[in-house]
Amino acid sequence: MTTINKIDFLTNEFPALLDTLNPETKANFGLMTPQHMVEHLVEAIRSATVQYEGERESPANAQQLGMQQFIKSGSVLSHRPSDKTVADLPLLKYTSIKEAISQVPKAVKDFYDFHEKNPDYIPYATYLGEVPFEDVELFHFMHIRYHLWQFGLLQQYP
Repeated sequence: MTTINKIDFLTNEFPALLDTLNPETKANFGLMTPQHMVEHLVEAIRSATVQYEGERESPANAQQLGMQQFIKSGSVLSHRPSDKTVADLPLLKYTSIKEAISQVPKAVKDFYDFHEKNPDYIPYATYLGEVPFEDVELFHFMHIRYHLWQFGLLQQYP
């Protein structure tokens, strides 16, 4: 299996693939529109560029440990149907998919810049617990590839 360079993928391939996304493309599964997916990924990446100010749960709870193991194993994200409907989708933040896509390079750059400026910071998220930067990067890599596959921008996943 070929190893994919995560930095190159996130900074170059990911934005280039999004530039080919048609705003009318129907997802292969799930409720999101292409613009919802792009906005979701931008917000997910941005969430990893802020130092967590709340109380950290320590030791990690069962859900956090499960997510940590999931990431480390390189497992494949899969669609889990829910009772949600299109009405449950968040309001769109940007005026167009093009505007949403334009946010991606800065979000990715900010993600890597944050780590470079805070090399000793241990990332924390309520659903992951404390995880090293490399695991956060791997999670974003896996998450982004999953959604690109969802909209047919990747032919193969993982």
